Amino acid sequence: MEKPDGAWAWVVVIAASCIRIIVYGNTYTSGVVYYVILDVFGKSRAETSWIASVITAATFATCPVSGVLVNRFGMRKVAFVGGIVASSGLMASSFATNLPILTLCYGVVTGVGCGLTFIPGSVAVARYFTKRRNIAMGFAGAGSGIGSFAFPPLINYLTDRYSWQGMFMILSGISLNMCMFASLYRPVKSSNEKNDDSPQLIDKKSSKRQKNVWKFLRLGDFYVLALNNMLYQLGSTIIYGHLGTYVIHQLHFEKVYASMLYSVIGITVMISKIVQGFIIQNPRWKIFEPYQQYMLWYTIGGVSAIVFLLVDMGYAGLVIFSLLFGGSYGASGGSIIPAILIDLAGVDQFTLTYGIILFTQSIGILFGPFVAGLLFDTLRAYDAAFVLAGVLMILSAGIMIFPCRNYKAADKTADGATVVIDQHADDIEAARKDAIETDELIGATNDTIKSTLKKRTHVVSENEEEEAESLVE
Repeated sequence: MEKPDGAWAWVVVIAASCIRIIVYGNTYTSGVVYYVILDVFGKSRAETSWIASVITAATFATCPVSGVLVNRFGMRKVAFVGGIVASSGLMASSFATNLPILTLCYGVVTGVGCGLTFIPGSVAVARYFTKRRNIAMGFAGAGSGIGSFAFPPLINYLTDRYSWQGMFMILSGISLNMCMFASLYRPVKSSNEKNDDSPQLIDKKSSKRQKNVWKFLRLGDFYVLALNNMLYQLGSTIIYGHLGTYVIHQLHFEKVYASMLYSVIGITVMISKIVQGFIIQNPRWKIFEPYQQYMLWYTIGGVSAIVFLLVDMGYAGLVIFSLLFGGSYGASGGSIIPAILIDLAGVDQFTLTYGIILFTQSIGILFGPFVAGLLFDTLRAYDAAFVLAGVLMILSAGIMIFPCRNYKAADKTADGATVVIDQHADDIEAARKDAIETDELIGATNDTIKSTLKKRTHVVSENEEEEAESLVE
């Protein structure tokens, strides 16, 4: 097993970041694929918009299942299988003959594969780091921005050069590389087990953590966070799914300019996740602590959507909006949500807490583009859809006031490790039981040795027996 905070931990960060490049390159460029497919099958915007929503929704809806599988089979195996599934879905998409089959192959199958690979990377980074976890999560999350930046022009180039079928085939080959990166997720020794040499003790502690993994469902703030993520994704995916079509068909810019906006968003997401990770690790002011920073960025995203997409400021205004929206969207992943979840429920429960939060995101992701397409088909403009998107993002920030009031900032120890003040009674009780079990096991071992010595007193002197017992003690 690898030790946390070691050299291999940064190899895991690079592997997780590369997988996110491919995952987000496939899922968060669905708006680019949307306006490619819109002309291929000649369907309405509401029908075709399922292309932009199903793949991302399926990705995040799979995350709770992925979390359970990670606990059962390990990070490496689950991520490896996910890479195969995602690649297969993209290859099958190239042979689709109608919109429903394409939605099934590209949306569902590819989305499930991406979901299986997504959670293992987040869990691996969280487990490999204790001292610089927020910074590491930020760097790993930056891969999503790179994917969102690099894939839109790549998809346009491949479509123009090899047709949409060839584009899916090449994306299938690229996605297969996730299996290679998954192989770098070596098992890591938990920091809670670093002083335990007995495999029996490790097995008992691991088993207990698995039984207690659902305790976070008792926390009311967890449900507020889940609702917050659903509302934000409902609003943000309206923009992500239809920004390209809005720029091309309503504002009459060329397709290349629409792709550039997705690239600007991707670059900003990448930079913001890294910066947010550094700020969370060493917050100088209260506004930069996880909850406050989270609410700030979500509010910025909502306000900018209403202002810059409804007031005609030319292409420069769209670029400014893309910068602000990218910073806002960076807060929905990266290091901020993991930091909140670890503060809320602990690192041992992070696998499933993050999986369920991503599942709630999938609900908003599923319906956001469809609602926007329906509003456009009714009103023949995107203005109402973008107002709705902005209001939902602002509302999602507002409801976070309630868990923010219960949040207690973490203290920093001399070596930089975080010690959470607000400990849960259940975690304290579990630690006490672990200590009792450890003492019992060691006591039983000593009793066995003492008993053996007493049976052999006829062959050792009394002084030797006392010396041996003293050594055991």
